[in-house]
Parts: sequence; C-alpha cells; structure tokens
Amino acid sequence: MMRRTRKTIVAAASAAALVLSGCTTMPGDTTPQAIRPFEAPAHDIEVPTPRPDAAPDLVLRDFYAASAHPTDDYAAAKKFLTDDAREKWNPHAGRWIVDGINVIGDGGGDEDARSFGTRGSIVGALAENGAYETQSALYEDSVELRMNEEGQWRIARLPDGVLLERQAFLDSHAPRNVYFLDPSGNQLVPDNRWIYRGVGDAAMELLKTMRGGPRNRLMPGVTSSFPAEAAVEVGRQEEGPGRVIRLTGLGDLDETLRRLLAAQIVWTLASADVRGPWVLEADGRPLVESHPGPWTRDSDELRTLDPTKGPGDRAPLHAVETGGVVEVTDNGQRKLPGWTSEGGRVLVSAGIGVDEAGTRLIAGVSRADRGGSGESSLLLGRAGVAPERVLSAKSLTRPSWSPDAASVWTVVDGDRVLRLVGNSSAVPAVEEIDVSGIPEVGGGISELRVDPSGTQVAMIAGGNIWIATIEQAESGPWRLVNARRLSLTDGVTPVTLAWAPNSTIIVGAYGDSAPMWRIYPDGSVNYMLPKLNLSPPVAVVSATSSKIFALDDNALMELVTGEGEAQFWRAVPGVEGRAAPVTVE
Repeated sequence: MMRRTRKTIVAAASAAALVLSGCTTMPGDTTPQAIRPFEAPAHDIEVPTPRPDAAPDLVLRDFYAASAHPTDDYAAAKKFLTDDAREKWNPHAGRWIVDGINVIGDGGGDEDARSFGTRGSIVGALAENGAYETQSALYEDSVELRMNEEGQWRIARLPDGVLLERQAFLDSHAPRNVYFLDPSGNQLVPDNRWIYRGVGDAAMELLKTMRGGPRNRLMPGVTSSFPAEAAVEVGRQEEGPGRVIRLTGLGDLDETLRRLLAAQIVWTLASADVRGPWVLEADGRPLVESHPGPWTRDSDELRTLDPTKGPGDRAPLHAVETGGVVEVTDNGQRKLPGWTSEGGRVLVSAGIGVDEAGTRLIAGVSRADRGGSGESSLLLGRAGVAPERVLSAKSLTRPSWSPDAASVWTVVDGDRVLRLVGNSSAVPAVEEIDVSGIPEVGGGISELRVDPSGTQVAMIAGGNIWIATIEQAESGPWRLVNARRLSLTDGVTPVTLAWAPNSTIIVGAYGDSAPMWRIYPDGSVNYMLPKLNLSPPVAVVSATSSKIFALDDNALMELVTGEGEAQFWRAVPGVEGRAAPVTVE
C-alpha cells in the first residue's frame, strides 16, 4: 500500500546557484480585479506623455500612470521630471502597488512651485523579477513640482521607488507561470510572475526570468535544470512559424536534465500563449540529441509533465455521503466495497490518490459520532478493499494526497501535521512535519491541502488562509517554511479550500454575498466565483482543471461554466442528499 518507485532526483540541478532579488512583506487584503489576456506587442500599450499646459496635480497623476511602464529604465515616467530630478530619481528602490493614490495639495506655494502630499494603502510589492508579494501598510510622502522655462509643470523632488495604482498595474502587467521542478524531477512547479505587457519579446523575458530561479519563498522546496550561468537567446525560424531557443553554457548537463529543461521552457512559453513550435538548441546542437526537431506541448517527452491537467481529469468524481464513499457515474452513484459507514462509526471525509501503477488509494476519516465529539480515526486502503485503521486522535483534518499518491497528509488536533508514507510493510510510516518554520500560523489548523506539484500546502488556521513551502529533507523530518497569509474581502470567513490544477486556490466560505472565491497563491488577485443557485455556507470544495464542486447547505453542486452571466451552480446529477465532493489528487 502506498508503494512508489520515484524517478531520479534532480541532484545535479540543485547544484546550480539560484539567485534572485525578493522582498520581505506583510500580508494584507486585496480587492477582486479582472485580468485581461496577455498582450505582448509594445505598440498595443498606451503610455501617458506630458500634456501641454496641464495643471500640476494632473502632471503628477500622469506621472504615476506612466510609472507602470518600465521600458528603457522608466523613460516614460522620467519625461515628467526636471533634468535634476531625472538624474537623482532611483525607480529601482522598490515597486509598491496601492489600492489608489490620493494627491493632496498643500494649499500654498508660489507661482512656479507647488507641493503635494501622496497617500495610499499598500497591498503588494513587485520585485524586479516580477514576483508579487502581499503587503499591508500605509504609504505617505510628498512631491514637489516646479514650472520649467517652457511654462510647463514638472516634478522637481520625489521619493525613490515606483508607486503603482492597482488597476494600472493590472492593465500593464500580465500574470505568467514560470515553471521550475520539484526535487524529484517528477513535477513542474509553477511560479507566478507579473510580466510587463509591453515587452518587445515575451519569450525572452520569460526565459530570463526562469534562468534567475524561483522566488525566495519557493527556493527551499523547488529546483531547476536551468543553470544560472547559462545564457539564452531567442530567434525566429527561417522557415515556418515558431521560435528558436539558443542556449549556451550548459556544460555537461546530462540528457535527463536536458529533457526536464525542455519541459520547463516549453510549458513556460506555451502557458504564456507564446506561439510555437520551438526549436531548442544548446551550443549549436539539439538540446536533446534524441529530439532534433521542433518541440510542442504535445511532444511525447513532455506529456507526463503536463502541469495543466491533474489525475482528477482522468478519474470519476467521488463523494462522501451518509453511507460512505461512492463513485459518481453517469448512471448515478456506486458504493465502494469496504468504504462504508458501519459499526457505529461514520465516515466524514476522504481523499483519493492514484499511484504510478494506476491504483486508486483512499484515505478516510471516521468518527464515533457525526457531531464530532467522539474520537476520529484515519483509514487507509485501496478502492474496493476494506481499509485499515492507522491512527486515532481527537480530531483529524480531511486527508490530502501528494502527487502519485506518494504520501497522505492530515493534521492531528489542529496543530500536528502528519505525513504518512508507504514502505514495504502493510502499515505506513508516520512522519510528523516540522512546523517550527511557520510560527505565525499557530494552531487551530482546520484544513490542509497539498498542491498538485507537492511543493506547497494551503491551510485554513484561525480563520485565515495560509500558504507554506514544503522543504524536503533526505534525513530527518520535512519542514513547512515561509508561510504567507492570503486575505479575502473583509467579513468573509474561509471554511474550506482546494487546489485547482492551474495552481489557483478555490475557497468556500460563510456569507451569503460571497460564498466562493478563486485566489492566486502569491496573493496578487482574488475574485468571487458566481453564486447563482448556491446556498451558503459551503462546507467542502474540490476541483479539476475544468470543473469546480462544492457542498453547500443543500446538495453537492457543480459550477456550470459559460460566458459571463451564464455561469451558475447545479446539483450534480445522480447524487442524492448532501455529499462532500472528492476529486482524485
């Protein structure tokens, strides 16, 4: 049970230095925002320029709008500065995203000089590598403008750094996944970066970002087959569509790592809508000798690493109902032998994983009574076979499987995070995860889910949503590190969450006005999902790459996707009564 033969660990890749700039931040609230598709051509971007005879406050507002465009070292923004200020201003001191910028005049000044106070609520910071980190702070500073010899107002004194209004940031930057690797080399790990829409070559920008390595918070849990000392160039194919990616400085990187590097490159470009196919070269030769032709996302070597699909896309929906675990089929529901509520115990939650042999493995939590005051037990076994009881506690969270059912995770009594790993015996080894690296989370963990790549966990603790990185260890316990809090709108209390295969997080909550949410794991964006036909509170959520399921106050519901107002919730056909969704992880 839970036996797995792991692929070769990416040891050589971890030797490459992964250095990048980051920022230490404080979590904060964000406002739901719409995101437009990626726009690469620079001519599609409207960049503000100084307007003749504009009032000083309008000059200042136009300057902030122009600051969203970093091309040529913020040349657009510098047009609003005096010559002296242009020489002194350092836009690279930091980039802060604020909900809005309040410009307040001092009411004084002479005919050719004015001072303005600027204030705003900081919600995030953007590093030079495009990594967004949530913040919660108040920004307050002052700016001085003077009239130049041409009779135009220009900024003469201003603080270093760049201040971006949130909507201007969303309009000028696009979220793109840059892919790295889990330590085993079995999974691609997305690292969301915000790329300026007006870059001349999106492919080059993305690959430079990849070469720089993962963001600081992810570094303990991921690796890369792209050596930091390597160089990359992007060109056009002489005949036909697509691009040529030319790499140098890979040294003696072996073929296994070269295949993984091809996967990182292709999926990073494909997910950003950069047109392929792609010819991958290293020092003038094919990157992978056995694959001299162009690469696409459908290349045989890459299909098993598809980060956009999950096991739940290839397996039927399951559910936990009054009688136990059932498989939801087109003809209704089918009970799984051995996984029934019996003997006075009630099955209250479950998680399903599929190992590399294709075997469905189930972890379930049963209680002596449905009310939750009795003892809880964790059950493990295969689908259709009576499970074994492997541990008991006062409380256990809904089980969550890591990729390929290598291990199953649960939280004991709200504060002890356990990972159960298969071995040669029938009873799995139980490892307690070291959580000393996330003291800010504290106890009271009511939900924990492992992400599709096995490198992060999402938790609900103390009414807050937390993300933490999994730091794997060859010897000794694994650790959770670098926790960061993600916030919803004030007044919304999260109850349940699940990872979607695109590495966004689906959240179910209390509250009639906003019971369902989707959140980016970097905290940059959150937005409400449609609520039509949904009866909050939402007790359990689950997701595949194309479907979202929720247990509301009445039934097991599925979000029917369409355009705009066409999205609504309907009861899953064939499921009677209230049942909790279980998608294969």
